[in-house]
Amino acid sequence: MQVTINPGNEKLYNARAAIPDAKDIADRWAKKSAVARANLKNYPDISYGNSPREILDIYPAGSPNAPVMMFIHGGYWQAREPKDFHFIAPELVKLGFCVVLAGYDLCPKVTVEKITRQIQQAAAHIWHNISTYGGNRDRLYVSGHSAGGHLTAEMMATDWSQIDIEIPNNYVKGGIPISGIFDLEPLVTTSINENIQFDLESAKRCSPLFRDTVSTGPIILAVGGDESIGFHNQSDRLQAKWGPKLASTLRINLKGAHHLGAVDELAKPGSPLLTEVAKLIA
Repeated sequence: MQVTINPGNEKLYNARAAIPDAKDIADRWAKKSAVARANLKNYPDISYGNSPREILDIYPAGSPNAPVMMFIHGGYWQAREPKDFHFIAPELVKLGFCVVLAGYDLCPKVTVEKITRQIQQAAAHIWHNISTYGGNRDRLYVSGHSAGGHLTAEMMATDWSQIDIEIPNNYVKGGIPISGIFDLEPLVTTSINENIQFDLESAKRCSPLFRDTVSTGPIILAVGGDESIGFHNQSDRLQAKWGPKLASTLRINLKGAHHLGAVDELAKPGSPLLTEVAKLIA
């Protein structure tokens, strides 16, 4: 589709363009993810649907009946896959989580609305099957980076009675959106939209900021300290909108982290983000 670029929005949200060593970072993630796969027990490519990308990669915890951390990758809904982010699993497993990385189809093959339905389907699969891998379905937390942060908020805003009548509406016990985007309308006038293909109506429809949360939290909203004001405003606005309805909200600025570096904080022993995540299940 033909996209009219707003230079201001492009600068705020085309995060990768502002990171010259993005390829080197992706290469580092790939190496660290390979180490995680080699050193930790895992179950790759567990199908939750008919598409080859509708898969879950599962890292079980060391003990049974463990809390579950569902992680949703970023890539502006048009790139990446779960195996790229296996590097986040080791520290979360150490904390006691059963870690589940969820895949989905990519734009422009599918819409963001379809991706949201896929992630809901993935979460439903976790509800029905995670005990096989030692996870406790009654202790599900959801995290995600960038587009995955958007999808994390979508999981918190899901009315599960409309997805699966067996799943209670308090299914998601908390969320950790990292560098999330919750008002998608600014993306309409960026190069990102060439593949997403939003118009203003569909962008607003896909924006959890304009809906209420169903989960009652807690939520940890993390943004890289070196990210654009656009990403900071996105999390600030969600905190203001949802905060009164959640058990707690915490906004963390990850010191010295740009957009890609923000997700690294989930894999750094003793990082402020991991410290707060650990408190969720203490």
